[in-house]
Amino acid sequence: MEHEFDEAALSPPDDPVSAAATDRLGIPYLYPYQRFVVAGILDCLQADGQYDASADQPPTCQIVILPTGAGKSLCFQLPAILNPGPTVVVYPLLGLMADQERRLQSQGIACLTLRGGMTAEERDRLFADLEAGRANFLITNPETLANPPLLERLAGLDIGHFVIDEAHCVAEWGDSFRPAYLELGACIQRLKPRVTTAFTATASPAILSRLVEVLFAGAPYRLVSANADRPNLRYEVRCGLSARKLLRDAVRASAKPLIVFVPSRSGCEITARDLKVRLPGLDVKFYHAGLERDEKTTIEQWFLASRDGVLCATCAYGMGMDKPDIRTIIHAAAPGSVEAYLQEAGRAGRDGREARAILLNAGQTRRPANQPLGNPGDQAADPADRSASLMALAAARAQVMQDYASQHSSCRRSYLLRALGAPDVACAGCDVCAGGAVGQDPDGSAIRAVVSRHRRRFTLQTAGAFLAGSAAQPRLTGHGALSAWQSDEIDEALQAGLKDGSLVRLGGRLWKNHLVPGRPAPLDRFTPRH
Repeated sequence: MEHEFDEAALSPPDDPVSAAATDRLGIPYLYPYQRFVVAGILDCLQADGQYDASADQPPTCQIVILPTGAGKSLCFQLPAILNPGPTVVVYPLLGLMADQERRLQSQGIACLTLRGGMTAEERDRLFADLEAGRANFLITNPETLANPPLLERLAGLDIGHFVIDEAHCVAEWGDSFRPAYLELGACIQRLKPRVTTAFTATASPAILSRLVEVLFAGAPYRLVSANADRPNLRYEVRCGLSARKLLRDAVRASAKPLIVFVPSRSGCEITARDLKVRLPGLDVKFYHAGLERDEKTTIEQWFLASRDGVLCATCAYGMGMDKPDIRTIIHAAAPGSVEAYLQEAGRAGRDGREARAILLNAGQTRRPANQPLGNPGDQAADPADRSASLMALAAARAQVMQDYASQHSSCRRSYLLRALGAPDVACAGCDVCAGGAVGQDPDGSAIRAVVSRHRRRFTLQTAGAFLAGSAAQPRLTGHGALSAWQSDEIDEALQAGLKDGSLVRLGGRLWKNHLVPGRPAPLDRFTPRH
């Protein structure tokens, strides 16, 4: 059963739930969907005599899909405040666990964290506090719950509400590098909470199907879904041959505070240091899961207070981190799925003001036009084929984002929403609808023009010097055409031209290694899949 709500609906009159939100959490207003979710959870938690955890009666299961910044945490914090029974919340990241614990304690809410590496004495004190009712809000992660002795101790506490926050990670990470996520369904069956809720900001039909399969094993569930659109976000894609120049120009010109999402830890550090060199005076730092806890805390506090900072980060930063005034999100490369992209892009503009989500496409690989993709929702019937099916699903979801980055004729907002299976909306801002989408880097076209005009004159090295204006040929057309570029950016663009076919390096003896124009693959050669 699915419920959709109009966020503009009038709020109901004051009641104990609203009073608790205001007095304990400082929240003056609850959206209708928040009230609906909270009321449903409280109904299950306070239904005395109607639930027997020792019987085979299944708990109430639900999935709640609310946009980033829409107040998902409030939906399980309020019931925990109003109900004395234990609430267990599963988070994906240690940094997010620490951040949530800090927030709750600052609001006077007793909160405990169960994590790996605790001593036996620390765990005994934690369970004693839970059993005595000195705290009823427990934060943990999938790997800790996978410890059988700890799970057995939790099973004896009569868990009221079991929460999986950022539940898209069950499918995004469970099938790849976090197998403990796939054990959460067994944990739910062992704990037998009165109600189980999976919260996420984004879930396509394929991801939703996987969540139900892993967590609820076919049991009936309720789906609560709000409009996935973020009207204050403007979506853009910028294409070019030099990733370094694309990023340098985007960071320099974009409103700040700003996050640059980078796929890897090493790339994150390199990007931050590179930006420091290319843009002197820029206040930039990096953040990833490999940092020590005190390093992460220092950077988090710096960025939360910064008004003009640039943070280069992996996906380790973002989920649950509440900095409302981020004005720009830049992705240095397309993420592996629409869900991941919208989760990270949704870090911007949480204050409701206009913000931008910019994806950089520096010659990323395109699918050949005659290469079909399977339906992302297809499931292999034979368990032996399950791994291959999941790999194909991941490849198909990644290709949807590659298509998004490579097409420049379809509304970006509509593309993303349709990829999630969400209803279409009128575009509130994207480069395609505004008429500003550009399929090629205007400066990069100078490379092709020079090589076309001076066929077989240049090698890669001499072409780079000529375009930069450092070669002793000032009278030739195109000399110094890229004098505003840095030399490594020109070299990167030339290499990208060879890769995408717009440049060809000759063989043979007479013209070996000299350049001629080629036939680049068109940027908009296929219809985006929805």
